[in-house]
Amino acid sequence: MKAKLTVAVALTAALLAAGCGGDGSSSDDAQDRQEITALVSEINRVTREKDAQGFCAVMQPSGVTETFNTQAKCVQETAQILKQGASGQPQLEIEDISIRGDEAIVDLTGGAGGAPVNLVKEDGKWYIPLGSAEPQAGSE
Repeated sequence: MKAKLTVAVALTAALLAAGCGGDGSSSDDAQDRQEITALVSEINRVTREKDAQGFCAVMQPSGVTETFNTQAKCVQETAQILKQGASGQPQLEIEDISIRGDEAIVDLTGGAGGAPVNLVKEDGKWYIPLGSAEPQAGSE
């Protein structure tokens, strides 16, 4: 039950969020913004296609391990939740990205509610946080 609730929270954060701006000047910041933009595009794809394996791939790996123990269990639980979800989810578009180290807040449009989405960087890659997992050693 905890796994289903955790996945539902991650799905809700990704699907019901309310985006591409910002004033970062470093090349690392520009790289992070590109990677976050690619992540949002991937979230749109996996949501549209109801791709449970793809959705588990955009979730923070340490959180997937903590919550499900295995990627296969994540896919199984997420597939059930995606099947129950409404079809025709809106396309999310980035309005603003705020990056602080290994954490980012992304304001999106296209979803209901307009809440910001938190992202975390783990082992050099951006993810949707899952569970109580913190960025792991080796993250940038």
